[in-house]
This record gives sequence, C-alpha cells and structure tokens, in this order.
Amino acid sequence: MKKFKNLVASDFPGVNAQKFGEWKAAVMRTRGNIYVVLVIYLVLNIKSYGSTGNIIYDTPIVILIGTLFLSQQSRFVSEKHSTYIIGSLGFLILLNIILVYVTGRFVIESLIAIVVLFWLYNQNQKNERLQKDLGIDGAAIKRAFMK
Repeated sequence: MKKFKNLVASDFPGVNAQKFGEWKAAVMRTRGNIYVVLVIYLVLNIKSYGSTGNIIYDTPIVILIGTLFLSQQSRFVSEKHSTYIIGSLGFLILLNIILVYVTGRFVIESLIAIVVLFWLYNQNQKNERLQKDLGIDGAAIKRAFMK
C-alpha cells in the first residue's frame, strides 16, 4: 500500500503533473506544520503540568483535531473531514467558554491552540481547493493508495 509522499501524477489519470506537484507539496507542507503544532502543544502541556500539576483539559480534543487533519489525504479520506474538524473546534471553543465562565481563568495554551488550529484549517481548505481543481476526490485517493 502506498503512502501519500509516494503518490505520483500518473496515479490520477488526466491530472496535470505540475499542478499535482504543487498540490502535493502544499499538503506535505501543511502536514509538517501540523506535526510542529502538535509537538509544541504537547511541550506546552508538559510545561503546564510541571508548573501547575494539571494537564491541559483539552489535550484529547487537540490530538483528535490533529489526527483529523493528518488523515485527510489518506486511505481513510472522507468528505466529512472538514465538518468533523469544525465541529471539534466548536466543541473546544465551547469548553473554553465554560471554563472561563466557571473559573474565571483563561488557559492561554488552549486559546493559542484554537487560533493555530483555525490557521491550519485555512491552509487545509486551500489544499482542498487545489485538490478539487485537479479533479481529485476521496475515492481517487483511496484507489491510488490501493495500487
């Protein structure tokens, strides 16, 4: 089974090779950014645990969102990924609002994570537009991985 980095334009009949290369590079760049964001978030989480003794409450949600971003161009691709990501981000924002209302405290790491995740979502949407311009959909990606 192929990995995303091993896909080539010939895996998608009728696709412009140059535009495919641009799309693939953009997706790989976004994936790299996602890994960096997750590592920085986990480091901040460990730092927060060391200084306060509490793990940031939203860590599972942030990891879920990162996983959804990373699986978007995989054999598990679904047209609903964007919906799941926005739903998870909405839930994360709701948790922050409840926390501020109940405790009166802001969790800075969580607020930073929300802003950065929305930036990643924007990058991801640009990649999806490139993908659609190429005529590549989820089924084509799944077929390419099965070759």
